[in-house]
Amino acid sequence: MKKLLLVVASLIAVITLVSVLDYLDRESPVKVKVSMEGSFFKDAQFIQKKDGQLKLQLFSQQAFMSEDGKLMELQGLTMFFPEKNFTVKARKGFYWTESGDLILSEGIEGISKDYKIYGSEAYWIAKDKTLYSDNPLKIEGSRFIIEGNSGKASENLIELKKGVKAIVYSKK
Repeated sequence: MKKLLLVVASLIAVITLVSVLDYLDRESPVKVKVSMEGSFFKDAQFIQKKDGQLKLQLFSQQAFMSEDGKLMELQGLTMFFPEKNFTVKARKGFYWTESGDLILSEGIEGISKDYKIYGSEAYWIAKDKTLYSDNPLKIEGSRFIIEGNSGKASENLIELKKGVKAIVYSKK
């Protein structure tokens, strides 16, 4: 009889313990803090939409996140603007997650069906939808080459400033 009582008591204790653990697992939220320091993403993609329409895609081979999650260092990045069928590539960049602003550096190349733009450093201001540069830029088309010491590009205009040189080839 004592053995049976001991077995029943043990069984009740195990059932109670399992029930309590199951309740705690379901009911009490576990708070986890993940440090982003030293973390990185491979083949990251950021998408910007407005009214359900794709406005900008940003791809990066590697993206290193800052501790506070507000800044990402990008390597091997490509920006694609589907409305203009325009692509911008750079070896490095910095992306501010809250504003969507970017700094592009090293080997910047903008590609469209009619021309290519080359530069060494540029700034993308998301709210203005404008790409700025205070460094030399070069634009090459099938019949022209234009160089300037700074400039900007928006949805409808590319403007070069300071020391602009242009070569235009005639039709043959």
